[in-house]
Amino acid sequence: MFTTYRNETVMTSDGNLYLLQYGSYINDEVVKENVQKLTDYLIVEEDDKYYVYVGAYANLENALSMQKILQNNNIYTYIKNDYYSDSNKLDKIKELEHSYQ
Repeated sequence: MFTTYRNETVMTSDGNLYLLQYGSYINDEVVKENVQKLTDYLIVEEDDKYYVYVGAYANLENALSMQKILQNNNIYTYIKNDYYSDSNKLDKIKELEHSYQ
């Protein structure tokens, strides 16, 4: 049974996306107030909450590096792991990510 298990693909990293989440809020007025110090961000409304993202990376090391840069500028984030199934858009994210290195 172990050899059968070893030959199966249980999980792949293709499609993993690391989002730098600045915060989550239940009030849109609070969101507007808190994003004032940000220059580039995305607000996503989901499940009656507002999520603020400041970056998306296909590579965890790049997400951690950017998180450190932001932290040095007093912008604190949380890395949220997500899965993105649209390979064309994921390839575009990887391409953009690579061009900034």
